[in-house]
Order: sequence, then C-alpha cells, then structure tokens
Amino acid sequence: MIESLKKRIVRRGSLAFSLTALLAQNIFYSWAAPPPSPEDWLPEDALAIITLPNYEAAKESWNNNLYMQFWNDPAMAPFRENAEKSFQELVISGLEKNAGFKLSELTELLKGQATFAIIPLPGNSGGVGLLAALDTGTQAAKLTELMNRTQAKFQESGNPLKPVQIQNLTFHRAEMKMSFPELENFSESTPGNNMEIIFGQSDSVFLAGTSVRHLEQTVQKLSGGSGKSISSKAAFNQIHQKLFRNTEGYGWVQFESVYALIQKLVKEITASTQAEQSTNPMSMLMPKPEIILSALGLEAIQGLGFAWGSTPAGTAFDLTVQAPKSKRKGLLNLIEFEPKDASPPPFVTDDVVAFQRVRFDARKTWEKLEKMLGEISPQLSGILQMTMGLLGKDRDPNFDFRRNLIDNLGDDFIVAQWPPKSSAMDDMINPPEIILVGSPNPEPLVKAFIAASGLLPGGNGVLKERSFLGRTVHSINVPSGAAPAPGGSSEAMETMGLHFVASGMYVAFSTNESMLESYLRSAKGPGRPLKSKPEFQQAVNAVGGFKSGYVYYQSLESSAGLMYENLRENPGSLFSGLMGMGLGSGLTGGSAPEDALERFMDFKKLPPFDQVKKYFHFNVSGNSSDERMLNLKSMSPIPTSLRR
Repeated sequence: MIESLKKRIVRRGSLAFSLTALLAQNIFYSWAAPPPSPEDWLPEDALAIITLPNYEAAKESWNNNLYMQFWNDPAMAPFRENAEKSFQELVISGLEKNAGFKLSELTELLKGQATFAIIPLPGNSGGVGLLAALDTGTQAAKLTELMNRTQAKFQESGNPLKPVQIQNLTFHRAEMKMSFPELENFSESTPGNNMEIIFGQSDSVFLAGTSVRHLEQTVQKLSGGSGKSISSKAAFNQIHQKLFRNTEGYGWVQFESVYALIQKLVKEITASTQAEQSTNPMSMLMPKPEIILSALGLEAIQGLGFAWGSTPAGTAFDLTVQAPKSKRKGLLNLIEFEPKDASPPPFVTDDVVAFQRVRFDARKTWEKLEKMLGEISPQLSGILQMTMGLLGKDRDPNFDFRRNLIDNLGDDFIVAQWPPKSSAMDDMINPPEIILVGSPNPEPLVKAFIAASGLLPGGNGVLKERSFLGRTVHSINVPSGAAPAPGGSSEAMETMGLHFVASGMYVAFSTNESMLESYLRSAKGPGRPLKSKPEFQQAVNAVGGFKSGYVYYQSLESSAGLMYENLRENPGSLFSGLMGMGLGSGLTGGSAPEDALERFMDFKKLPPFDQVKKYFHFNVSGNSSDERMLNLKSMSPIPTSLRR
C-alpha cells in the first residue's frame, strides 16, 4: 500500500512538473522579445526580398481593402467558393502533400513578420536559393507542436527527415517534389526538379531555406548575435528611410548584385557565339551583347523597390528605381519627366475611361535615343540616318524629314479614351480615343507623319484628305492588330483608318473619326471636366500633384463593366483571346476552352456587374522622382460609402 501511494505521488509529481514546464514555456514565449526587424537580420548579399513586417496588421488592412470587399461580397460567393476550391485542389494540396502539414496550420499561427528572400548559392555558380522567416509571436509553443507533428508524419511515411545542425538548434532537411499531379493533365509542362528544403524553429520564428550558411547567419542574428545585414547596404538604407518605414509591405532588389550576374551571363553568351559570328558575313551589323548591355545604362541602377500600404481612404503603391541622376544614361536617361502641368484639359470629361498626360522633351529624348543606338551599333545608326533622309522624298524631293519631325516635337503628350458605344466587337476594338502630340509647329509635324506613314505595313502609301471646320483631316490605313477575317488569307493584315489633324499647339490622332470631329468642334467636352472632381484632385495630390509631369487616371467601373459582362456571358472568349496571342496552348488538355477554363475559374458564376460595380472605382498614378531615384506612385481610392 505504501509502495502504491509512493507511485501515485511520483505520477502526480511528474504531471505537476510537466504542467509547470508547459506553463513556464508559454510564459517564456509570451515574454520573449520579438525577433529583429527584417532589415536587421536579412542577409547582406540577398538578391531580392519581400516582407510583411507585421502580418496581422497587414491582414486586417487587406480585409478592409476595396478588392477584398469585392471578393467577400455575398453576391460573389458562388464564384469565390469555386475558385478557392480549385486553387486548393490544383496548387495548395500538392504543396501540403510535400510539406507534411496544412499551410493553413502555419498561416493561422502568424503574428509578426512574414519575410522571403532570394539568395545567392555558395560559390561562383550564379545559382540562387530561397530563405523564409515567419514569426508566430506568442504562438511559439504551437509552432513547436506543428514541427513535431510534421517530423512524425515524415517518419510514418517511410521518408524520415534528415537532421541538420544550425548553430545549437536541430533543423530538418526534406526533399520537396516541385510537381502538381492535378495540373499534369492540364498543361504540357513536365514536373519540375526536386528541391531540398531545410526548415526548423528559432524561438517563435519558423525558418526555411536552401542554404545552411544563410540559415546559420539568420539564427545568429535572430538570437541577438552580431553580423552584417542588408541594412549595411547604403542603397537599401536610402530607400528604407524614404519608402519602407511605415508601409504594410515592401520588396527590394539589390540590383548591383543582379547586374553582376547579368554581366556574367552576357559574357558566357558572347563566348559561346564567337565562333559562329566569325563565319557570319552579317556579324558586323550584329552588336555584341556586352556593348548592348553597356549602352542600356543599367549599371547605374543601385536597387529596385516597391511598397504598398492602405488607409481608410484607399490603397497606395510605390515603384522605385534607385539611380542617381548624375549617373543615368541609356534607358534611364530617356525616362525624365519635366515638372510641368499634367492636368486633364477641359475636353476630358469625368465619364472618360482612361486619361494620361506626360510632359517630357521629345526632341532631347530622340537625340538620347540616337546616341544610345550609335553606341550599340554605328552601322545600324547609319542605316537609320539614311532611311530618315529618304522619307518623304517621293512626294517632295526637298523634304527634310528630320527637320520636320525632330525639330517640331514638343513636350506634351495626351491620351484620352471614352467607353465604347456598345459591347459589339467592332466598338470594343475601336472605342472613342484621341491622342494629342504637342508641337510648337504642328503643320510641319503633320508632313513628317505623312512621310513616316510609308513605313507602315498595310497602308500602301494611300493618303486621303478632307476639310472639316477649316482644317485638313488626313487619313491613312494602319494595321489594326486584329486576326484576319474568317475565310481570308492567314497572311492578310486587317487594317483600320488613322485620322490626324493639326489643331492649336497639337497634332490630334484618332482611329475614331467622330471622336476627332467632336474634339475639333469644341476644346471643351459636353460633360463635367474630370479635373473638377474633388476626389480626383485629392488622389492626384497624393501621388505627386498635377505639376509633376505625369498623371494617369483609369475609371474601373467604365473600363471593367463591358469586359466583366462579356466574360460572364462568354468565358470562352478569354481563352480564345489567349490562344490567339499564342498563350494557353497547353492548358486545354484536349478539352474545349470553356471546359478547361471552368476548372480554374467558372466565370459564369459571377454575379451581374450591377450588383458589384460599387467596388470598381478609379486608379491614379503620378510622378514623384528626385535626384536620387525615379518614383511612380499609384493610388486606388475607396468610395466614402465603403470606407471602414
């Protein structure tokens, strides 16, 4: 009896000890300091990163986002549930089968940062690997349970995980089969190669990667150890201070390192084609890849960054190229907006589908383009100069194309498009649209465009002219981009009319004759000017203002409405369009396009557009570049009635 009592006391003592240990573990994890911010532990040599510094906050904000409100609307339930089920079956299930646990089990634990990086593999191979860190915050004990269950599942399957020592922690190595059986009947693609993933836990952080060295460095920094991180890079610090500090998420490409990989690849291509070029009589006209790369001026780029964030008023997005103005050349030198008025003129009314105005010196841009081409290939540059010298000589032997075109280009370019008259294909292809090219002398510029029209296929050099309100309207045929008519030759090219006229300080172009006439009748449209909308003004001010040299506007309700209904009623048209562009040829698996597409997303389950059009508002973009970086900002405002 005494022995029995002793055993009961021991068992209860063991139970009490276990409970105490478990309680202590949870208290420790809840009191433990959060891991360092992404910039303080990400590897110094990371090629590219993307992070949500606070996953919970980003998730809450994302759920209030206009697009998620649209996705979660009750009217979207049939389409949403079908799409989510398909994605689960076609993609997620394959990942979960390889991982040994449900991805939702891990994402539900996320409380802190979610960070991913592309890293260089050891050595000089040029290969890249992956690194991921997911912080579970106070859920570290549950993360440990998940890791233990995962290890047990691999053990039971007869494919036990291989232990890997990372610092003083035991990680696990697993071979991931990067194939998706459910997609094999869907696509012509073959299963990908297997990938070895090393994963484990450091305090509250789930870590996974392909490089032991980078995982060791990460564990050391997460544990408070020293060592260089990406924050030691001046280019990263510069963009972090300006854009990344108060965002929901951001990404960055360490382009200097990426450019070094590109240079290495270009040298290999040059070496492999050297023998072939030595026997090719046309090789003198073919510029060397290294020369092309140098002329493009990409070496001036220090980094590429993007960031996004949401407020009750809307969602903002930044896209940045870090390149000091003093070092820009090639392509970067072409992208230089003039700080001038880019607001919509009075004829651009608030029912416009899209509007864009860009201010840059086209004459200087052309000269820079010629210089870049001359660096790439003096021979090709000479051919271009000779061709330009011959243009227009068939109509006037004394015509100087360069003087009429280049010398008369201005610094103002405007595009405006209105909704098509109907959902008929002809109206959808040719909506009311007008393009204005600024010029100090528009009449000579028109002559240059007429001369250049001889280079366009499908026009046969035929020019028509007519008088309208005292101005001469010129018309030529240009390729429409549409497929040949049924029964016609596959080599036949569909054409459409392009009409243009000099008016004021612009040359106006349109493929819609009535649109051009409407513009000529009055410089002011029949409706309310777009610029008078207070919400539009506020959004533009948030992305750089009207004086930034670049403003873009798109009405999502107008642009998406007809397309949405067409997709809902005839989903096969999307697939047919992709097939027409040479895309999606491997997705049918022998099925009709409609059947193949329905397995992914059944667009017939979409609700009528009128039920959800309140979520389709508008987007604006603007320029906020400076001496250190080129920056484009975008804003998607949320209607007042939908703000939370």
